[in-house]
Amino acid sequence: MLWFMYYPVYQALIGAFTDWDGFNAPRYIGLDNFVRLIGDEVLRQSTINALIWVVLSIVLAVVPPFLVAELIFQLKREHAQYVYRTLFVVPIVIPGIVTILLWRFLYQGDGAINQLLEAIGLGSLQQLWLGNPNIALYSIILMGFPWISAFNLLIFYSGLQSISTEVLEAAKLEGATGWKRVWRIDIPSSFPQLRLIIILTLIGSLQNIIPPLIMTNGGPGYSTYVPILHMYNVSTVNGEFGYGMSIALIMFVIILLLTLVNMKLVKSES
Repeated sequence: MLWFMYYPVYQALIGAFTDWDGFNAPRYIGLDNFVRLIGDEVLRQSTINALIWVVLSIVLAVVPPFLVAELIFQLKREHAQYVYRTLFVVPIVIPGIVTILLWRFLYQGDGAINQLLEAIGLGSLQQLWLGNPNIALYSIILMGFPWISAFNLLIFYSGLQSISTEVLEAAKLEGATGWKRVWRIDIPSSFPQLRLIIILTLIGSLQNIIPPLIMTNGGPGYSTYVPILHMYNVSTVNGEFGYGMSIALIMFVIILLLTLVNMKLVKSES
């Protein structure tokens, strides 16, 4: 653990203050890499893209799984709950890279999405989903319809199961049924699960390099570029490992601060 996890973190921390090509001895340059960060237009655009990605990812990670968990929880028969839980969890065995490659195929100009639009008479809506800089980022973010993460679904479902029967019976007697119960009982009781999912989604979104790398490699232009992909390219393609480490260090600090703020806000609300 020390060698493969903590030592690389230490090396990145030290390397962020050096000019290093990955082969020759690193040369200490102080804060030059961080000064360069301020004027990096590519990093600025990738940061905007990452913020959009984070916001939409949190919405997709919370709303669809919670609604499905709520629907399953409302089923009266335990056997039916078990069946639907299993149906939604089974797809988790499919490797993530397979899903990404499948959606890249669907998004092609002659892919299934455009063919379906043509078949139902909506050919005017056909797009180059990954080739149009105005929609490429959203196409990547929105892949995976209907956006029901098995992990998030089970987390929300476990939270709903933890609500005591006494609370549910009291709510029923007071007329808090249906959506009224969801707003007054289920959602407030799910705040711990909500906090966990938001934190994990926040971290995962900022570290998510595989979809843009595989589907567009940041293109067209820089429309799907994100900071971690920029870090990867400047390090491995340009050979500027010191600068790449400085980007990684800033990302680490930002993720840590956002996580602490999120935990503080949710704790104060509860």
